[in-house]
Formats: sequence, C-alpha cells, structure tokens
Amino acid sequence: MTEEETPYLVDPAGRRFPLAGPVTTLGRSPRCDVCIPERRVSRRHAQIHWDGETGTVHDLGSANGTFLNGRRITTPQVLHDGDEIGVAGIIFTFRDPEATLHLGEFPLLVVDRDSGEIWVDRNPISLSPKEQALFDLLHSDAGRVYSKQEIAAAVWPEYRAAVYDYQVESLVKRLREKLEPDPRHPVLLLTVRGRGYKLIRI
Repeated sequence: MTEEETPYLVDPAGRRFPLAGPVTTLGRSPRCDVCIPERRVSRRHAQIHWDGETGTVHDLGSANGTFLNGRRITTPQVLHDGDEIGVAGIIFTFRDPEATLHLGEFPLLVVDRDSGEIWVDRNPISLSPKEQALFDLLHSDAGRVYSKQEIAAAVWPEYRAAVYDYQVESLVKRLREKLEPDPRHPVLLLTVRGRGYKLIRI
C-alpha cells in the first residue's frame, strides 16, 4: 500500500496520523502512536486495528470513554470513511483514501465547451480569473496530477519571481469552496500527497 492509499486520522488542527501498522494506539502516554497531552485522556485510551481492508476502533477501558460519531462505544466498531472518533472532546476524523465512492454523493460537474460555463449539480458557478486558470489547467487533463510548480507556471505566467506554495494552496482552497459540496472532504479536486493536485471526473 502506497502512502496515498494509507488510511489516516485527521485531528482538529488538520494534522494527519497514518495508520501504517496493524495497530495504532491513542492516549496520553508519549509511547502512543497518537499522543494526546490532555489530562482527561487515559495513558492508553483507544486503539485502531487495521487489517489492510477494514479498520475497527476499540476503547481500552478508558475512564472517560471513546466516542464514535457522538456515541460512546462499549464494543469494537467498524470504521467508515468520514467517521469521527471522539477522545476527551477531541475529534479525529478517519479517512480511507481507498473507500468506494458512492455515485450519489458525487457532485455532477458539467462544463459547456462553447460558452465556458461551469455547472455543479445544475448550479452555475462563477470563478475569478486565477480560479478559472487553475480549473482550466486541471480540467484539460482530468485525472492527471499537476505539481505545484506546474500550477504556478500556468496560473501566474506574469510572475518572474517564485510563486510560493501558500499561494497555490490558497487558490486550491478557494476553488474547492466553489466546486465541492463539502470543501473539508473534497471529492472533485483532490490532493495527492507529496505530488500535487488532480481533478476527478466520472
């Protein structure tokens, strides 16, 4: 399994914790894979077991409990992409890049080649010139991963100095806010970690 396929947890600050091994332990102890320095968290609070296809979350007899999607668990529970694991009020989101995408959850993206108009779920969207340039680049070869350097060269051709990563990231974020039903969980404009971005079409 490659890094892009590895399931992971995301904390409220956006930090990722890959589930690289068969067992990932969450707790207050520095020896835990996910260390949570909070007194309400037990030293060994919870574990996530990953068998290569399925993840399950287990409470380790913690004093304050482990919650899955708002409900305290008493037995191991199977995880699904997007599930929220609560530990002492801190929410970790479980993400599985290999999860099957349900077509009913996938927004319908339509581009009128003649007019250039863009529609998402039958709603027209309006893009700024830079957002349009980024969209046109990604849409021209949907599915291909474009690096930040390639995006910078295409979107900011007038810049003689370097384009910073934060500028590309900010532009991607703004475009997601217009394309995605839920920008926090994008399904159209995806990040390929360590490589760049790609636009998905079905």
